[in-house]
Amino acid sequence: MPAVEADRSGVLAKFRFGSSDFLPMSIAMESPNPEIAPMIDGIVRDVISTMTRIPIARSEQDPTPHSFGVNGLAGVVGLAGSLAANVHLVLSQATSHRLVAGMIGMDDLSDSDVRDGIGEFTNMIAGGLKNRLDAKGFRLRLTVPTLLRGEDVQVTAKGFTFGSTNLIWLEGDPDPLRVAVFAKMESQ
Repeated sequence: MPAVEADRSGVLAKFRFGSSDFLPMSIAMESPNPEIAPMIDGIVRDVISTMTRIPIARSEQDPTPHSFGVNGLAGVVGLAGSLAANVHLVLSQATSHRLVAGMIGMDDLSDSDVRDGIGEFTNMIAGGLKNRLDAKGFRLRLTVPTLLRGEDVQVTAKGFTFGSTNLIWLEGDPDPLRVAVFAKMESQ
């Protein structure tokens, strides 16, 4: 199937659909500069605690992002400025529904409610990262959230040099939600 390439400030992300179209990373990512994984862990915990009160069972950090699959929904928000980055929130359909239901306080959700809610969660996480990086001297702007939906969607970074992947398990959910950040310094 054809690839979709998105070019934002010279940074490319390739999306391939179907397991046979998986793209390996074209470059090895270096350790984060700044250390993004601990920031994301704290931000996600704060957002979920504040917005849903759903307990987090556990989390894991992988400082080396890699290609990942989407089987459900993924929200994407870009950061632009002294660094370029994409923040991806990836969830199963069931976890998406549970998170948004916890945020708005009702279980009877339309597809539109879930899409809007995941876009808002992604925006809150990206905004939290932007604020923490701004406090470290970076000057950044956010893009509007974009939503990917599907089964066997593969997302691979190209042109990014550092980032993180965080896996967070909500209490009672078998599948984690994933936050993947792909980034590069503006001068790279």
